[in-house]
Amino acid sequence: MSLFAIRDDDTSFFTNPEELESVYKSYWGKVPISLATIPFSGPEHRARSFDPTCSPDSENPLGANKNLVDWLKNKNKNGQIEIMLHGYSHRYRRINGQWVGEYGWKPPEQLAEETRRGKEYLESLLETNIKEFVPPSNTINKYGIQAIRSENLNLSGVMGRGLDRPFTLDYMQAYAKRWAWRLRHGDAYPFPLRYGGHSELRAYTLTPRSDEDGLCRSLRYCASINAPFVLATHYWEFNDFPNMHSSMARLISLAENLDMKFAKLSSCFGE
Repeated sequence: MSLFAIRDDDTSFFTNPEELESVYKSYWGKVPISLATIPFSGPEHRARSFDPTCSPDSENPLGANKNLVDWLKNKNKNGQIEIMLHGYSHRYRRINGQWVGEYGWKPPEQLAEETRRGKEYLESLLETNIKEFVPPSNTINKYGIQAIRSENLNLSGVMGRGLDRPFTLDYMQAYAKRWAWRLRHGDAYPFPLRYGGHSELRAYTLTPRSDEDGLCRSLRYCASINAPFVLATHYWEFNDFPNMHSSMARLISLAENLDMKFAKLSSCFGE
């Protein structure tokens, strides 16, 4: 049986629980939501500011938002959500005219320390175990991979086109496996890809610009080959683009019709 999971990115100090409720209240008890959570969020994510009154250089601990923490702990305790690590501060840097997520530009020592600290902080604060990592902007280099490996975290995302992972024999085997699949099937490898002591799994993005029909085709394909389907989105976009509600409802309804099992993202890795 194929699994269907929802990954929602950017839960942080700046999140109001009502924002998450407005998106997912119809699905509690049926579809668990995997929340990619920022432990010490800055207020600005590229061009978007979550609080214009907050210093752009500030790092705001999730624990300072007590209402959110209580809500997350309750939902997690009831099995309605799971917590994943989503970077450290979600800070961007502009490099060669492009915005680059923090796991694409921070020094190796900083990535290692912040990954460890962020994971321990969220686990202690929310009384949970964290098994998955979601890189901000889906950007991560080989030093970021080394950092999440050290913390025994799986990656929601897949290797890029170049040598963006530590160069090892199992990396080359995984790289060859991935591209052999693409050449044969014309699409990215849809199953968990394990190497270097952790697993990586692709996600399918729901944004205001997504091809809804294309997502439905991908969903049907995953169901036909018993591959997991992870739908990645951002709760805050639903407020700006209400049509995303109908897109998500369509995908969830289709997953039901295809007899897919709704699951947490960690289950898609076989955990």
